Amino acid sequence: MRFAAMANIFLLEDDKILSKGISIALKKDEHMVTAVYGYLEALKQYQKQKYDLFLLDINLPDGNGLEFCEKIRETSETPVLFLTANDTEEDMLEGFGVGCDDYISKPFSIEVLRKKVLAVLKRSGVGKFRMKYRDLELDKEKCLVLMKGQEIHLTSTEYKLLLYLMENRGRVVTKAMLLEQLWDIDGNFVDDNTVRVNIKRLRQKLNDEKQEYIVTVFGMGYSFGE
Repeated sequence: MRFAAMANIFLLEDDKILSKGISIALKKDEHMVTAVYGYLEALKQYQKQKYDLFLLDINLPDGNGLEFCEKIRETSETPVLFLTANDTEEDMLEGFGVGCDDYISKPFSIEVLRKKVLAVLKRSGVGKFRMKYRDLELDKEKCLVLMKGQEIHLTSTEYKLLLYLMENRGRVVTKAMLLEQLWDIDGNFVDDNTVRVNIKRLRQKLNDEKQEYIVTVFGMGYSFGE
């Protein structure tokens, strides 16, 4: 079972082969990646949606990443990570001076980049509101559930039930634990039948007849995922 931060990442790198390799690696970690190859293209694209992280090459054929970072900082505090062969102390100080959050020096391994990206995202708090497993996504900040990109409309009880199961991934959740979580509006515990009914409805809405998401652990309760 695998969950990820699901960050929306903007990648500015003029080396198309390197850009493709970075994009593939980040998408395997369930991130969304918008890749551009030049300064002018970046200026046209970066304000079209909200990003969680900018990965910027410094040396570009039609500008440089330092200028682009300054542009970002005019309106946003979104983390910026420079990808650059310019790794002298003077270069790094210049980068930090325009507002970058970290550096990674070329050449670098993709695994090191993935760890750097994860570290920057954790520091900025990205991912703590989002969870994903297979085709199911849950955004706690927006109380939004998506299956294959399509919104799934859940009742309040169904949503709380799914959220609790996902937050306790890797554990068997007993019916007693679920009953403690699912209060009705009068402050009384819901009964055991309510749990069963809502589990059944959740599975129907998720098309989960094969129990790929919500798994019954006989005699104990439920678990989420494999």
